[in-house]
Amino acid sequence: MEGNAISRAKLGTIEADGGNYDRAVRHLLISAKLGHHGSLVAIKEMYALNLATKAQYAEGLKGYQDAVQEMKSPERTEAVRIGFAGFQ
Repeated sequence: MEGNAISRAKLGTIEADGGNYDRAVRHLLISAKLGHHGSLVAIKEMYALNLATKAQYAEGLKGYQDAVQEMKSPERTEAVRIGFAGFQ
């Protein structure tokens, strides 16, 4: 099960606000693996508060890095270089 990265991040936030940290981390991991940077930051913060494990943070970081690497292309790099709207 994957889904939309932003939706998963929001679900993670809702679960964390409700005290369901295990569920929150699961949603945030999926979102981070889809390339959502905010989810990775949230997992890191949860790790700092002992609400997520080091293994979960490492999994999120690896998944995020893989997603970002997958999105790279010469065309995207050129679009950023010339300032094409929507690419940053």
